[in-house]
Amino acid sequence: MQVYAKGPSPSHLGPLGLNTIPDARMDAPGTVRVQASIARPYTHGSLGLQIARPLYIALHQTTETGGSPLRHADRLYPGIDLKILLLSETARRPAVALGLQSAAGQKRTAGEYLVLSKRFGDFDVTGGIGWGRMAGRNRIGNPLKPLLGHFGKNRTFDDEQANGPGDWFTGNNVGLFGGVAWDTPHEGLTLKADWNADSFAAEQSRPDFDTPQPWSVGFSYSPRDWITLGAAFAGGNAIYGSLSFQAPIGRWPGRAGKTEKPQPYPPYRSGSGSPAAIDSDAAEQDMKLRSVFDDDGHTVASRLLLTPDSSLPQQAGRAVRSMARYGGRNAETFEIRPALLGLEGPSIRLMPRDLEQTMARENGSPQEIWRHTEINVTDGTTIPDHLDMQPTAYTVALDSKTSLSEDDQGLLYRTGLIVEGRRMLTRHLLTGQGVRLNLANNLKHLNDFRLQPLLPVRSDEDAFAARGIAVDRSYISWMQSLNTDWHYALTAGYLEEMYAGFGGEILYRPFGRTFAFGAEVWEALKRDPAIPFNLGVNGDHLLTGHLKAWYEIPGTDLTLQARVGRYLAEDIGGTLSLTNAFRNGASLEAFVTATNRSDINIFGGESNLASGLRLRLPIGNIPLVPDGSVARQTAAPFGRDSGQSIDNPLPLYDLTTPLSYRAITENWGDIVK
Repeated sequence: MQVYAKGPSPSHLGPLGLNTIPDARMDAPGTVRVQASIARPYTHGSLGLQIARPLYIALHQTTETGGSPLRHADRLYPGIDLKILLLSETARRPAVALGLQSAAGQKRTAGEYLVLSKRFGDFDVTGGIGWGRMAGRNRIGNPLKPLLGHFGKNRTFDDEQANGPGDWFTGNNVGLFGGVAWDTPHEGLTLKADWNADSFAAEQSRPDFDTPQPWSVGFSYSPRDWITLGAAFAGGNAIYGSLSFQAPIGRWPGRAGKTEKPQPYPPYRSGSGSPAAIDSDAAEQDMKLRSVFDDDGHTVASRLLLTPDSSLPQQAGRAVRSMARYGGRNAETFEIRPALLGLEGPSIRLMPRDLEQTMARENGSPQEIWRHTEINVTDGTTIPDHLDMQPTAYTVALDSKTSLSEDDQGLLYRTGLIVEGRRMLTRHLLTGQGVRLNLANNLKHLNDFRLQPLLPVRSDEDAFAARGIAVDRSYISWMQSLNTDWHYALTAGYLEEMYAGFGGEILYRPFGRTFAFGAEVWEALKRDPAIPFNLGVNGDHLLTGHLKAWYEIPGTDLTLQARVGRYLAEDIGGTLSLTNAFRNGASLEAFVTATNRSDINIFGGESNLASGLRLRLPIGNIPLVPDGSVARQTAAPFGRDSGQSIDNPLPLYDLTTPLSYRAITENWGDIVK
């Protein structure tokens, strides 16, 4: 039996914990948490995502302001935090978590910890050991030092070089910390007391800093489930305060599209049937079918052009209603051949009698339909191509980007509105156009203190953001599936906001398997922000490309992606990302990139690591907003040149996901909707 903490709340640095120390608790998967706190002499801000049950990732910015958020910052200390649940709590065992504070970023706040938490009724007891900033007091010898001398090396907190894996778990000593939280009878109120191991060695050089004692007492209060207030009295001379907003993405009310009630399923089949009548009836329901019968009329096969706004099972369930109405009395099998933007999916064969029992007589279930459904990836009924040109499908994207990862700037942001249209010209040829309206940004001083390279990759992002309206994309692409497992695309034009060019991608995604492999190559031409609508190119061109791999983690909605290759600055490296896709169409992604080129900050520090978070929320069900529209939020550094890649307008893995076995099975219940 698993036991979980009631109402976990954050510590003043962001991760869940007591006042000044972390605990082993985790938010619900998909929770987004934004927090601001004051802990003299710093003001902290963080954006955290609970990507999965065992993994929390956050970007934080620590500003040295003397504890006043209104004061100009003397220094900035960005970083990325990780927290990994190693063991869940049971009746006999505590929860165990491993954490890295500022795993990549400035060393001022860096530290690692191993922590245990155990609940006893309304009390939650925590204890652990820490390295780095968390090893200044209550010390014992580093238990890792005897294993490898590397772990015993000295550790500083004022080095301008970025913290990294070579610094993790190092130092001659570790610190011991602990505390307890009490969930009071007053709903939402928790009292906390802890004993930390931070000696504030780096801050003691400030003449106005009085080092607090290691103890603290405080509280957290959640008047609503989306807000948490916290305060603590620490060491006899310091007061901490925090404000946190949190929301579970799984409860997001937005959807990719507007859903209308489907037409009734006929309770019986009659007549001789007509493929043309099936297609005409489907067209009245805003579906595109091309239907044929076999020689004896026992199989009705329809090629279904999917939209990305609802699941394949839901669209197939609506298509078979038209097939049942005009498929004839002899129909024994309905066959759906799905296609999306020129890419082909497997043949899905359904039994009409199962559909009638479930949809017409309400005497069955989607599981009973599934029991007799056949999915064939090798062959299927031959269906003629669609000859009609498809109408343009428009979408809107509210595209926002923020950064807590700068050494020379505080919170940076930019927001734009992108209107994009896609149109199928033939079965495999499509075109896309997008217009970007830059609504707001504060990048005017982005490069005041930075060295501007002769050939910028993305360090001139401020110039692109300054243009009010621009062509975001304009391309033509040929997309085709060689079979159910192999797909390729060739694309040319204005590929993304900052680059034009041409190239292609190939994807091997075996149906029913949890892995996929692919490769992409682009000849990229840098667009010129000085030319109206960014339509010019500045003559800089280069070859970039990557080998890619994906793995769907069984039993979860998580997908792990890895890529290696040549980036836009001609640097060589790799990117690792983890994505959690929710049933409502929202997704969370965390990524980290490392290459052989380092970006240099204004203090001379170097870093070849870049990391970030992406949040995607569907908004297509809002009235007057086109189906498929989204709100996108990215938290990543601005103006970085290393580790940058082309933003592919038609990523094959994403486009084939609705055709995958995982998507079909996870959304099979939609077949009756």
